[in-house]
Amino acid sequence: MAITTSLTDELATAWLTGRARIRNYHLTTQGNIHAALRTPESAEAGEDLWEYVVTNASDDVLQVVAGEILKNPTRQLIIAADLPEETQAAGVTARTYAEKTKLRPIGVDELVMVTDMSEQDVEEPIVPEQFTAEVVRNDDWYLVAFRTTEESEAGPDKLAARGRVAVVDGTYAVFDQIWTSPDFRRQGLGSLTMRYLSSLALESDVEEGLLIAGVEGQALYSYLGWTAIGDVVVLGHPDVDPKDQWATQTFEP
Repeated sequence: MAITTSLTDELATAWLTGRARIRNYHLTTQGNIHAALRTPESAEAGEDLWEYVVTNASDDVLQVVAGEILKNPTRQLIIAADLPEETQAAGVTARTYAEKTKLRPIGVDELVMVTDMSEQDVEEPIVPEQFTAEVVRNDDWYLVAFRTTEESEAGPDKLAARGRVAVVDGTYAVFDQIWTSPDFRRQGLGSLTMRYLSSLALESDVEEGLLIAGVEGQALYSYLGWTAIGDVVVLGHPDVDPKDQWATQTFEP
């Protein structure tokens, strides 16, 4: 399988399927517009926490989705688009889509990144004695968490890092919610988490890795052999403060 070099709806669907599985989202698709309900419990509680996802969408499609968000302030829009031919300054893509849709940027300068999973190590990495790895196996997705041991200066049983990966169609490995505690950053735990998750995904002979990288993680993923193929922008209702938007929440244990 040739590794994808541009965004396709197939790739977007694989990412959304894995992400929905990991986060327990309810995913639906109508044409080239995907919609995910944040959790089934959201609907039961009467909350309207839908997010729309579009890939390389036309202005007409953007206007349709933006209209729904303007009528429903708790909904959000995720736009994924091929990288521009020339490098742009930070925030330019977000401002462009904000002007087109009249929505407020929430998440900016994120990247769609891919990798050839055949180049990843199939063996579980060696875990330093200061940490222990806890693995949870679910249906087609895995969680790995690293906790401190008595050998750690921080003391035992502190959550240091964790991440999740889903296997989609036996082909894609979708990485999500990669997180390192601020107290344990710059100790190689990000790389360790990705390598451990890769070894779990490769039990299914997946071919292509896929993730959305925030600004802080892009250098790490590039170092690990990942390639950026698209921009990602998250937009919300203009009257809702970004700090109150759930898409901006950092994953915590």
